[in-house]
Amino acid sequence: MKTYSLRGMLPLVSLFTPLFANGQEAHKTEKPNIIFVLADDMSYRDLSCYGQQRYSTPHLDSLAMQGVRFSQAYAAAPESAPSRCCMLTGLHTGHSSVRMNSSARGQDNILDSDVTVAEVLKEAGYHTAFVGKWGIGLQGTEGVPYKQGFDYCFGFYDQTEAHTYIPDYLYENDRKVMYPQNKGFEMARRYDYKGNKAQNTYDKDGCLYISELKDPYGYAYSENEMEKAAMNFLKRQTEAKDKSPFFLYYATQLPHGPVIVDELGEMKDHPEVNQLSREWAAMVMKLDSFVGKLVAYLKQTGQYENTIIFFASDNGYSMCGYTERGNGPSWPDDPWLKNKGPFRGGKFTAQEGGLRVPFFVSCPSKFKPEVISTPVWLPDFFPTAAEIAGLDPHARRTDGISLLPLLKGDKENYKGHKYLYFSRGKEQSVRMGAFSAYRADKNSPVELYLTEEDTYWERDLAFNHPEIVKEAVRIMDSSFTPHPWYWTPDETFADYQKKVKRAKETGNILPVYRPNGIKSFPWEKKK
Repeated sequence: MKTYSLRGMLPLVSLFTPLFANGQEAHKTEKPNIIFVLADDMSYRDLSCYGQQRYSTPHLDSLAMQGVRFSQAYAAAPESAPSRCCMLTGLHTGHSSVRMNSSARGQDNILDSDVTVAEVLKEAGYHTAFVGKWGIGLQGTEGVPYKQGFDYCFGFYDQTEAHTYIPDYLYENDRKVMYPQNKGFEMARRYDYKGNKAQNTYDKDGCLYISELKDPYGYAYSENEMEKAAMNFLKRQTEAKDKSPFFLYYATQLPHGPVIVDELGEMKDHPEVNQLSREWAAMVMKLDSFVGKLVAYLKQTGQYENTIIFFASDNGYSMCGYTERGNGPSWPDDPWLKNKGPFRGGKFTAQEGGLRVPFFVSCPSKFKPEVISTPVWLPDFFPTAAEIAGLDPHARRTDGISLLPLLKGDKENYKGHKYLYFSRGKEQSVRMGAFSAYRADKNSPVELYLTEEDTYWERDLAFNHPEIVKEAVRIMDSSFTPHPWYWTPDETFADYQKKVKRAKETGNILPVYRPNGIKSFPWEKKK
């Protein structure tokens, strides 16, 4: 059984009393509700407030424009699982329990000894819920969300099973919710993108028609099920006699591929465009629509002014990985959506394009609208949420820094990061002020870029600034601890294979699950 102590996380005096916005005292002085909407694989320019021009995302744009928007925000890792672990625990990939999507054991999990932001908020009196894609703890392990501080949980616990939107089942706490109407869905062919050929059928109204099902329109679309679960949680909080604050972590699948959406919406009106691009756009717009419903409900029930909404993506650009246009590390931009952003690399690379994400925080009654260029990252959420809850944000070990001073416009009391450290296996990168340093492995030269002026990383300045390179090397060499199962930057491939061998010999291999009963993913080697 997990035991942990928040000893030392003492309440801060009158954190939100008073808290001014637009010259007016906030109407509420109780602890604010917190909602974090985490998109999956959303690219930097998938939102119109970040530059998307093919379609609009009015609800998310409204939150961003009324909130504090960070123009230089980073995920903690260039792929899903470690990014989520780091956000929830406040630790970067050199210190976190989950450091890549897979370890020598398989799809690994956070540990009983980890303390998540949900546990901290629960101790501070919050009701907590996770809805969506978890990805850092298979059912049967200590890493499942209901053992990590969440009172209510619904969705995919396994990140590979979350590759489908027409699931055989989802989890609600510790039980399976079955969807027999989805039986027969042909998941395997949704990965066949040869010639960029679409694999889904939509009728004249843009509605998804799954011909292989008994009822082609009677399927359960996972995102719809998650939206209902999230709204039901909010309704239970509204109707409860106990008016405790709540924390909702809504980790949507959208728009992670393989692309498929229940309705194309306005994207049905662009038949001249590759369907894969239109499906991706429709998935982003579906998320935007849900956020609109969520905000409308908060306003209807009088909770909006006392709810702080965070929004981000879990990693950088990856859309073209679900087409035949290319893959990492080159990651060409989508020719129609142009949604990658002005960055080198993409998902699975510790380069700018794999790490830079949209990120904003909105609560108009508490925070004035502002665009902030200070580099921040998702591990900052842990101490920020703790301080919002009235606790000492740094009483626990964290690689994040509370963003609350920035959110409140109190920049003088925000000390900022000396550096941000990133890794993926043997790759490492560091953001240091205006510069970014990168090395492909410990035997490769360090590249240095003035990121604020050269987001594409086209001009290597390592020769011009040897002192900065020296400091970057020091940070790269000292910012990670050994891990029994993950590939760490100081190891060779042979070293990692020893870990794989040890995992097999000691019976530590974790089970493998795949969606809809498929035998293997296209990228898995046939044995």
